[in-house]
Amino acid sequence: MSEILAPCGGMESLYAALNAGADAVYVGMKSFSARKNAENFSDEELAAACKECHRRGVKLYVALNTLMYDDEAAAVAQCIKTAAECGADGLIIQDIGTARLARDIVPTMERHASTQLTLNSVNGVKAAEEMGFSRVVIGRELSLEQIKRIKENTDAEIEIFVHGALCVCVSGQCYMSSLFGGRSGNRGLCAQPCRLDFSCGGRHNVISLKDSSLAAHLPALAELGIASFKIEGRMKRPEYVACAVDACRKSLDGEEYDRERLEGIFSRGGLTDGYFTGEMRDMQGIRGREDVEASAKALSGIKAIYKDEYPRIRADISVTAECGEPISASASAAGISVTASGAVPQQAQSAPATEESVCARMSKLGGTQFFAGGITARVGEGLYIPASELNALRRGLCERLDEAVLKANTPHYEIFDAGAALPAKECSGAPSKTKYRAEVCTAGQLRQALALPFDLVYAPMGLLDENTPDKDRVCVIPPLYLADCEEETARRLDELRKLGFSSGLAQTLGHARLLRECGFAVRGGYRMNILNSLSAGVCEELGFVDITLSFEGTAAKLAEIRCGIPKGIVAYGRLPLMTMRRCPIADGKPCGRVSPFGEGTPCGGCLTDRRGNSMPILCGGNSVELLNPDTLIMSDRQSALSAFDFAVLKFTTETEPAPVLDMYLNNKKPSGSLTRGLYFRGAE
Repeated sequence: MSEILAPCGGMESLYAALNAGADAVYVGMKSFSARKNAENFSDEELAAACKECHRRGVKLYVALNTLMYDDEAAAVAQCIKTAAECGADGLIIQDIGTARLARDIVPTMERHASTQLTLNSVNGVKAAEEMGFSRVVIGRELSLEQIKRIKENTDAEIEIFVHGALCVCVSGQCYMSSLFGGRSGNRGLCAQPCRLDFSCGGRHNVISLKDSSLAAHLPALAELGIASFKIEGRMKRPEYVACAVDACRKSLDGEEYDRERLEGIFSRGGLTDGYFTGEMRDMQGIRGREDVEASAKALSGIKAIYKDEYPRIRADISVTAECGEPISASASAAGISVTASGAVPQQAQSAPATEESVCARMSKLGGTQFFAGGITARVGEGLYIPASELNALRRGLCERLDEAVLKANTPHYEIFDAGAALPAKECSGAPSKTKYRAEVCTAGQLRQALALPFDLVYAPMGLLDENTPDKDRVCVIPPLYLADCEEETARRLDELRKLGFSSGLAQTLGHARLLRECGFAVRGGYRMNILNSLSAGVCEELGFVDITLSFEGTAAKLAEIRCGIPKGIVAYGRLPLMTMRRCPIADGKPCGRVSPFGEGTPCGGCLTDRRGNSMPILCGGNSVELLNPDTLIMSDRQSALSAFDFAVLKFTTETEPAPVLDMYLNNKKPSGSLTRGLYFRGAE
């Protein structure tokens, strides 16, 4: 049975979700939640919320879905322990180090892989399964066919977003907020810069999308066996939560829902299912005056949806009333049975009780989470049973059922001490000398880089063939987005392995698994978002030979990461702001052309922000990459680089890598427009 999973930013939204018919809710604690600016739940509120959910047979999952630093690991461990003590049903996790902590502290608690882990392929979901995740939240950018393929070829529960705000970026791969404003989406503080006016060719707001809604598709998705239908919106008001839950509930139950009200409660120029259907045009949207006015109109009457308790649990009740014996009653619900007894009935002077009148009285379960199922009564002749007595008997049964259901649905965990699982405080030793590696995106860059003294060259697999020299120095880069090319990528990797290429770059867990299956040594890329020693340790256990750390960390914090394998950072290049499935220039599917720079046919060029800054677009086939307008340069910051085994120089728009490498080998001071990224200022 598929569940409707509702967002709850606070207690008021919790009751809105419960009374509208949600089967499960997800909430954030005061720390380490991807919606830090939501009201979120204190420890006491979390305990109360778990109780309110479990007495209704509703699941509660805690979103612990941000990246952590080493000095935060103890606090994350305490959050895990608190969630377990409160009786949460599971944790939603992005950081693979957090997942390891959760496994060690509460082994029997469910762990759900957050969509921020960029799991958009069969291998990605299988990799999450092998790491102990029981459920995987796959990307919002997947089509029906891609979802179907994943479901048919994996065993983990699959959760998908079915309504709410739609990120233009592939889940887990947005760095715009951190690079532009120092507020990281991976750390829970996305400032939503994509909603600003970026233009291209006379078109405006080209990376702001309408909200997604798959409510109409829920019956078909339920037939596929999708476990959970997730609504986005922990920052939204309770009326929004209730309206979205009500629409999804009705659709899943085969009833008509109010589409106009659902769109009216909140939208950005309408709703879209473009990713799901594969029709990626007409997905742009901004929130205008008409949307605000529609929301005000839609709010009227919505509270009626959630003012009363939602009757979600069938209760079967049986009553026996015999002369000279106390009235006895039993009730069963959700496999649980309770009993109660009342007073001895008296002989009736007039209007004796009948089986029908007793059943009618015991059926009145309004205001509770129960609804009447089979109600039966056996009543002796000529007995008088006051209505107050039956009412009290019914209330007593409901109270006992409530307690029994709560007890049955509240998980109890064995909780272990986190001390041994926390990262050690001492730092790993500095390398004898930092080596330089190149990442290229064109054939010309590859040819030149291999002629230079780079330790290793990362190259897209489409540039490689039997004529590529120095194959042992080349690290193969598979496409970031595997959902629609996974089998083709596997075949091509097999061919490259036979040609003598020996290592590949894992940008996601799915890449790591696929590369291992094809016999490659796995090197971890910066898109793995590794910010702590625990996550680096997981990569080591997965067989990675080295790891490039996330550029969202400061150089000092990254240097503190203890790692049994070589660690590196990105030290040069136009950093990616976003990787998108939908091309903002083509206003639809990516054109597949390589780049507006160097070889290949131009795919359109750049986006322009409100200040006139130009941001290049690189088209990689089935996805496009939006680049930072300024180039990261660290050639004169050798002291910061010295803590790392290697530094990656990322070439995108450059035509000649040699002058760049020369800058780094000779500690040259750069000139012109540049950025130090986040290595010194950091991101929240």
